[in-house]
Amino acid sequence: MAAFGVRDFVQTRYRIRLDSRLAEMETDHGLLLDAARRQTDSQTAVIYVFQAETSVLNGITVRSTVAARVKNLGVTLSHPTSQWIKSLADAVEGKPATELNFEKFPEVLQYQLMRLMVVPLRTRSDLLGLLTLGRLVDAGFDESALEVTQRAGRLLTAMLERDWLQHKLLERNLVERAKGILQERRVLSEEESYLLLRNYSRRRRMPMAHVAQEIIETYVPTGDPPSRQCSV
Repeated sequence: MAAFGVRDFVQTRYRIRLDSRLAEMETDHGLLLDAARRQTDSQTAVIYVFQAETSVLNGITVRSTVAARVKNLGVTLSHPTSQWIKSLADAVEGKPATELNFEKFPEVLQYQLMRLMVVPLRTRSDLLGLLTLGRLVDAGFDESALEVTQRAGRLLTAMLERDWLQHKLLERNLVERAKGILQERRVLSEEESYLLLRNYSRRRRMPMAHVAQEIIETYVPTGDPPSRQCSV
């Protein structure tokens, strides 16, 4: 593993990833996605979770009535599209064939979608993720479909916020332990050790909690050899 760098790195482009094989897996969100897909006459429904520290939108649940042509796809979005997603406040729809903000969504290529609805899942201050609904035909979503997507969006936001709070508590505990290790081994201040963790997390597009866990597993004896090496 490469050494950490202290320089602060600002990510301006989002990466979006989707493995269509998730459609074969049961999740807590599956029933809600199936209902939203049916009630909006859509062929696909996807939930993305936004990892702010790595600027990654990661698909966690997929429902589709059609087979995917591409199983696994990750795309780095342009800066304008990334900013567009960041600023979304309400559901929007568009034609991937003619609108740049929609054409790079993985499900568009995977399922050959002609129309896509994108619903931001956010609190007042934070983007938690996205809900997308896709159609194989170029037919706009009517008011009834929009009401369904907004209702599903509110429910999913509440679920993701619950999961996010649990994750942040776990992450905070891991990061505090890893910071203490770095402060001792590298003779860093608390702020420097935090920046070290955050910047390395962004460069590897890995959640900070995972980086912290690697450091803990490497330097805290457990009686077994560490599963990975972490050069810091």
